[in-house]
Parts: sequence; structure tokens; C-alpha cells
Amino acid sequence: MYNPSHPGQIIRQRLIEDEDGHKIDSVAVVAERLGCHRNTLNRLINGSASVTPDMALALEQAGAGSAEFWLSMQANYDLFQLRHSQGAA
Repeated sequence: MYNPSHPGQIIRQRLIEDEDGHKIDSVAVVAERLGCHRNTLNRLINGSASVTPDMALALEQAGAGSAEFWLSMQANYDLFQLRHSQGAA
């Protein structure tokens, strides 16, 4: 099984950086568009927070993919991490 990306990494690539990694928008601007605090978005894109149903819906409304897509991606990431941690123990 492969190690899935944290959804925050994909959010960073879709909403904050272009395909070359150059900044196209600030975290503050994207957070405002999503209706969340910039610290919340920053924690998410740095992998220290999870996509919640509220955030998934905000991403959907911003045209960044369906809420189901984001929640599924988070669930796949979480499940992989849990399996990996149990296997390493």
C-alpha cells in the first residue's frame, strides 16, 4: 500500500501554489475565501490538522472539489497512518 498524501498538501498545491511551487495566493486570502481563520488553514496545509466536514464543505463551495473527495482523502490518510503505526509497534 502506498503512503497517501495529507489532504493539506493537495490544498496547498491547488489553492496556494502553482504546479512549480510558486505562491499564487496567500494563506490569509485563501482562508478568508474559505471562511476560516488563517491559522486553521495553515495548520491544515502543514499537516498538523485534519479536514473536517465543515472545511470539506467550504472547499467544495470554493470549487476545490467535492466535500466527499476531501473527507475520503482524509479518511484514507488517517487509516494508512493508523495501520502504519500499528505495524511499526
